[in-house]
Amino acid sequence: MHEYSLMQGIINAILAKISQEAPPLSVMEVVLEVGLLEIHSEAAARQAFTLLVQGTPLENSRLQLVIIPPIVECPACGYSGTYQPDHLHAHDPLPEGPCPNCGGWAGISGGRGVESIQLILAETDQVD
Repeated sequence: MHEYSLMQGIINAILAKISQEAPPLSVMEVVLEVGLLEIHSEAAARQAFTLLVQGTPLENSRLQLVIIPPIVECPACGYSGTYQPDHLHAHDPLPEGPCPNCGGWAGISGGRGVESIQLILAETDQVD
């Protein structure tokens, strides 16, 4: 359900943008960079996109999801790197987890929200 509402907002924003152009833009692909903690299920996000674009100008477009992982920064050993959350709660405002290097508790940042939305247009469309 979360992915459905996320995709609905993204699709509404894209449709508003492409409808401002005359003639409307023909989108071949939507490249969506989104945080790992924002997408609970990549399959559900793809399914929501497929269902929600039906009957819209985006109906024949493809979705490319780029998942941005969170970053762990350990104050004990200085380790910094991507974090693969096993039991991290996506809505925790100050997430912490075990450092993969030393096992100590470390702060986790990033991996949330929509980083960017890029539209790949048909070759005949140009945006100034």
